[in-house]
Amino acid sequence: MPKSSRAAACKRRSIPAPELDQYLTGELHKVPGFESVSVFAGYRLRNPDSAGCNWSGEVVPLHGVRAPPAEDIAAALRPIVQSARARFNISE
Repeated sequence: MPKSSRAAACKRRSIPAPELDQYLTGELHKVPGFESVSVFAGYRLRNPDSAGCNWSGEVVPLHGVRAPPAEDIAAALRPIVQSARARFNISE
């Protein structure tokens, strides 16, 4: 792993995938209107990306019929996921 990726990875906290799911869902629930949406963190990468993150960022929102439109969910999740990818890695 390049030195810059190692340094970035060291700054991230490793947490289990279910904990990351809870974090993402909790952050989304802080946004009014998205309380009925749950989020799953996608998949772990074989090797960390160039920024040192080891999960895809391709999250899966689960919601019922009363949830906002998918485009609105994606827009609300974008900054949450970006921030989480800078803070967390999925533990083994």
